[in-house]
Parts: sequence; C-alpha cells; structure tokens
Amino acid sequence: MRTKRTIENLGSLNKKALAKFEPFLAEVEKAMAAKGVTVEVISGLRSWAAQAALYAQGRTKPGRIVTKARPGSSWHNYGLAIDLGLFRNGVYLDEKQPAQADKLYAEIGKIAADHGIEWAGNWKSFTENPHFQVTFGKTLAELRAKMPAVNYDVNKLV
Repeated sequence: MRTKRTIENLGSLNKKALAKFEPFLAEVEKAMAAKGVTVEVISGLRSWAAQAALYAQGRTKPGRIVTKARPGSSWHNYGLAIDLGLFRNGVYLDEKQPAQADKLYAEIGKIAADHGIEWAGNWKSFTENPHFQVTFGKTLAELRAKMPAVNYDVNKLV
C-alpha cells in the first residue's frame, strides 16, 4: 500500500512521466517487498525555490551537498524525476544502512533500464542512487526555454 507522501509526489509529476513511472514502480515495489523493503517516492515535482534551498545546502547553509543542480537545472523542476526512499521496519535504509541501500538501488537501476528510465546511479560524476528520470529526448535548456510559453504547466512540456 502506497503512503500519502508517495501518492502526492506521484500526483505532482508530468502525466506522461507518471505513465512511465507507474509500471516501473509497481515492479520495484514487488521486488523490494520480497526483501522486506518498502519503497516511497520521497520527491517528485520540485519548485525552483525548493531547488534553490537544496542547492544552498552545504554551500551557504549547513549540511552536506546533496545536489549539483541549480533551480531550473533539475529534472524535478519539470515533473520528470522522482527520488525513492527505501525502508525496512520504519528504518530509512538510505541513511542508516547506506551500503545495503546502494545494493538495492543497483537492482532497482536494472529494473529502470528495462522500463526506459534513466538511473542517476549510472552517472559518471555525482551519482545519486535514489534518483530516476525520464527526459523524452529533451534537454534541460529546452525545457527551461519552453516553461514561460506553456505558462509553467509541466504537463505541456512533453
């Protein structure tokens, strides 16, 4: 059963992206449930202000750097990305058992590839295991340029 947080984050996505993510998530949820792990979508569409706050972390605000993406330079800003969280018995594995979480994300990354979804765990620099995205052949520059023309409606981008 999906959490309220997962349902809300999925509901925030571009509808075409959601159509790609739904079958992927169903398969991931089943695979992880067999290992006693629940999956939550902990981030979906992210406002540019929220992205700015994340970007400031570890730079001008306390904490570790969690993103290289400035506002408008994240697929989350266009409703085309999700971040997952892995939990076992209420314990956030990403934080408390990162090595175990990384192994599970590698499995999830293979499922993503089968669904045509990009996994940030495969990136050459600044890998981000919880992050998955669909680009529909667009670039971030194209999306940034198109946003005003579609009145900032992420459903009209792709």
